[in-house]
Parts: sequence; structure tokens; C-alpha cells
Amino acid sequence: MTIELRAMQPADLEQGYRLSQQVSWPHRREDWQQALAHGAGLVAENEQQIVGCAILWPWGDTRSTLGLVIVDPACQGKGIGKKLIDALLAKVPNGNVRLHATEMGQGLYEKYGFIAQGAIFQHQIAQLPECEVLELAEDETIRPLREDELPTLIDKDNQSHGLYRPTLWKDLFVSAESLLVLDKAGEIQGYMTLRKFGRGNVIGPLLAKDEQCARKLFCYAAALLQGQFVRMDTYGHTPFSDWLVTQGLPVIDAPVMMVRGLPWQRSPEAMIDFSFMSQAMG
Repeated sequence: MTIELRAMQPADLEQGYRLSQQVSWPHRREDWQQALAHGAGLVAENEQQIVGCAILWPWGDTRSTLGLVIVDPACQGKGIGKKLIDALLAKVPNGNVRLHATEMGQGLYEKYGFIAQGAIFQHQIAQLPECEVLELAEDETIRPLREDELPTLIDKDNQSHGLYRPTLWKDLFVSAESLLVLDKAGEIQGYMTLRKFGRGNVIGPLLAKDEQCARKLFCYAAALLQGQFVRMDTYGHTPFSDWLVTQGLPVIDAPVMMVRGLPWQRSPEAMIDFSFMSQAMG
């Protein structure tokens, strides 16, 4: 079987969607469109059809994330995933690259110099139950983000984990159901995105000054989304993740965060990223 690699084009998105359906990933066609809009994808073709794909997202000059690495189950074990990863990593030979690996893929990524940093917990429930109510202080409010506040959000997001994502945040400002801030006496304490993804609603990205602020934002979202499908991806084995379980969001998957290069060292004054965009994009 001859395998050829080429750049992923918008016309290939239907095939990407087909591949994700084959491996039971929840991505909608709209999720594929958004993923490719911000990344550089490759497809692997044999004589009949596309049999694999992967996307690299460059977030600034030196940092990227890698994801949506999928090979048709009928063609697995033939080195196709390795070809895709080789080609994409060749685009960033000296860059820092982060990914979230399945248990099956972890060994392969270790051969490329990726080092495990810890688990990512996928919290998910088909119908979110009634959650805890956290009252806001008199000088606190949760309100929509203003467009003139986007540059500050982009900067704080970059300080949190080293990924510079202006195009993504400008997209979310328009495409998300809500992009909200926790405001305390005119000072922003956290940011939260509510959006459609996969099988329902996703809470994230979510950045906050501390865990209590993150909890207040989540509780606000939970009141809006009660009874609906909700997903939230966060760092595993943390007090915040444990608390989400008590709020009715069980852990259904735990991929491993892996990094090639020096991991980002967040400064103490930077906001904390409590929820990711997605397992693929970071």
C-alpha cells in the first residue's frame, strides 16, 4: 500500500469527520472547521481514500500543540501515524510542542522526546444536575467580555500557559455562545467561554485568578446549563477537578499531557488555566 502525505484542505474536512466517527471521537463538522482554521493539517492517502490525518497548531513563534492524530482502524499498524507525526514535527524542529496522548499513543510520542507532565481529566455528563450555588460579593459581577478587553485576555492567556492565541480568541468572541468575565470592582478576576462542541456544551477555556474565582464562574455556567450535556477538560488530580466531581461532572477519560521541550513555567501572578479549549488544541 502506497501512502502519500499532503496538506489538509477544507475539502478534506468531511473525511476528517469520517475518521473521527470511526474512532468514536465526538467532533462535529463545525469542530473540524474550527480546528483546521487555526492549524496546519496533513492527510495521508492511499490509492482509494484518506486513511489518516493530524493537525499542528502554532501558537506564537516557539510553541505549538499537536492533535487530531487519527488513522483509519483498517489501516492501523502500518506506520501511517508515524509518517504524519514525523512530517508535522519537522515543521517545528526547535519548538516546544504539547499534546494530550491516549494510553495507546503515549509510547510512540516518548520516542520523539515527549515527556509526560500529568493527566488531563475529561469531566462529562449527559444531563448536568443542579449544582452548588456560590454567591457573588456585592462588588462582583459576571458579564460579557467587551471587544476592547480582548487584547488583555489574549495576554493573560499567554501568561498562563505560554500559548499565544489571538486568532483563536477573536474567533471565540464571535462564535462562542458566551464569553464571560468575573469582574470585581472593575478588575477582571477570570474569563470563561461557553460554547457548542461535540455532543453538547463545553465550558472552556476558563482562566481565573484562583480556584474560588473558577468555582464562581463554573457555578454561573452550571445554572445556565442544568439538565444539558456538559463537558469540561481540566488538569487531573487537583482540588478543582475533585470539586467538579462533587458537582455532578464525573471523569470519563484521562489522557496524558506530554511536552517536547521545556515545560512552561507560569509566574505566580499569572492567571491559572482551569479548563482547556479541547484535548486536541490545548
